[in-house]
Amino acid sequence: MSERQINDPQSTPKVPASVDASASRPAATRMNASRRRFAQAGAATPVVLGSLLSKPALASQAYNCTVSGQMSGNASPRPGKVDCKLLGKSPGYWKNAATWPAGTLKGNLPAASCSFGGNKGTVFGGFISGGQTLMDAFRYKAESSACNVYGLRDSAFGLCTSKATLLQVLNAPGGLNDTMIYALGRATVATILNALSVGTDYPITVAQAIKMFNAVCPAGGKYQVNTTVSWDANQVMAYFQSLYS
Repeated sequence: MSERQINDPQSTPKVPASVDASASRPAATRMNASRRRFAQAGAATPVVLGSLLSKPALASQAYNCTVSGQMSGNASPRPGKVDCKLLGKSPGYWKNAATWPAGTLKGNLPAASCSFGGNKGTVFGGFISGGQTLMDAFRYKAESSACNVYGLRDSAFGLCTSKATLLQVLNAPGGLNDTMIYALGRATVATILNALSVGTDYPITVAQAIKMFNAVCPAGGKYQVNTTVSWDANQVMAYFQSLYS
């Protein structure tokens, strides 16, 4: 889903023929005036057409909550705008939800012996959507009496060989406000599940969420928002978190 602006074209009420001031003008004068108006509007025609073509698909989408909407300064609350926090569900919600959206399987968390009872669930690294693949950023290994999950930036990551599941990433350590890779992982999983659950009305697609995560997951990574602006991991995480409460 590309980020698209919702620009409702303004309609000009038709003037009744009885009061049309141009009706009394010579035909040549009216034609020249029409040509001037057409020429003046020519530069904007592609934009208007693009807006019209995209409008049906975006009728319910909250533009102010998209990346473009955030960048254009439309994120501040005001009448007629959507509260972005109400669009999705939190990592905690998805961690405890009985079922997950189609295309994913919640599975189970590993037992103390680091073995999975029943289905393991969808793995984080390698999850594919819209031509984008989540990078292998979370792994786990048996340590003491529990399976510890390690992120790409952890020194122990290279010692782990098993890819963590989406549920394991949601269950990774750290509180809501920490800025470690685990918080980014939890926000990413929630965003993916929200996008799958809500569908085209969600501000970003699963593929976009994957692309953003992959760009900032490595230490120092940046996501190029546009030609002049890039976001780091904390900014991407903050954006993901702005779409749920």
